[in-house]
Amino acid sequence: MDNAEDFDDEIDLVKLVSTSADVTNQYIIFEGSNAEYYAINVAKVEELFVYQKEKLVRNNNNALIMGTADIRSHMTPIVCFDTWFGNASLDENDYELLIFCYFASEYLTLLVKQVVDILTIMPYQMQNSSRMNELTTFIAKINIANAEHLCTIFDTDKLLFDMYGKAYEYENAGVKPIESEKFVLFADDSQLIRKMAQSSFEKLGVRFKIFSDGAELIAALATIQTQEIGLFLLDVEMPGKSGIDVIDYVKAQGQYGAIPIIMHTNMANSSIKESLNARNVTKIISKVDFRTIESAMREYML
Repeated sequence: MDNAEDFDDEIDLVKLVSTSADVTNQYIIFEGSNAEYYAINVAKVEELFVYQKEKLVRNNNNALIMGTADIRSHMTPIVCFDTWFGNASLDENDYELLIFCYFASEYLTLLVKQVVDILTIMPYQMQNSSRMNELTTFIAKINIANAEHLCTIFDTDKLLFDMYGKAYEYENAGVKPIESEKFVLFADDSQLIRKMAQSSFEKLGVRFKIFSDGAELIAALATIQTQEIGLFLLDVEMPGKSGIDVIDYVKAQGQYGAIPIIMHTNMANSSIKESLNARNVTKIISKVDFRTIESAMREYML
């Protein structure tokens, strides 16, 4: 971007998109220090700010945190995306924007080189890449300035856990098992979250099946008896089929109507919550809160 007016245009654009009726598939595209493109869903973004206009206090001993800034009356840690992702860091003067994020329970601000666009990326356009790099969830083809590029949608759950992981540590070993012969069907594109879910389910003694996206779960339903399913536990943002796609599918199949659906998401945008509530989901839980998931499983699992 060339001038302050360009900055204002970007900020106005993200405000417009992030308050729209359907932001599930809208992504802010930004450039890393390696000239590659990265994306974050706008439902996790509050606003964009010009970095040089914000004042930081450099009072942190966490290597990932550059400092703390007062953003919209929230004392918020500032993290350089390139540093967290393992890219070479630029001189601070080469970074232009702060992406102010709210992950359903935590505020966090990312320092990025520049934002280049806001694009629609549908789940079917994404391919899971978490097995190649635990910091990513999927890769998509995007079009920037009439040219095709690959774009990495990074794992915001991993970022959140790297920042606040100790606060979410939950040892459920030795707790009373959940007495049910039915399956929890769990879908999440984050490798980290799938590992955490498997560990939690095993300690709680429940039967479970874990899927890396909504399409895998839907395909597996043909092999599972309806009466064997006790709970759907879904992420919203997934490749192939999103959590909302899964909800719409099971709601259209009459035999699944009585099975509780719990959404496990860090999408804090009000339109996402309204969309989920309109679909009569049983409960919405913030990531990475497995303590609350356990309580909800005990309460709602058939």
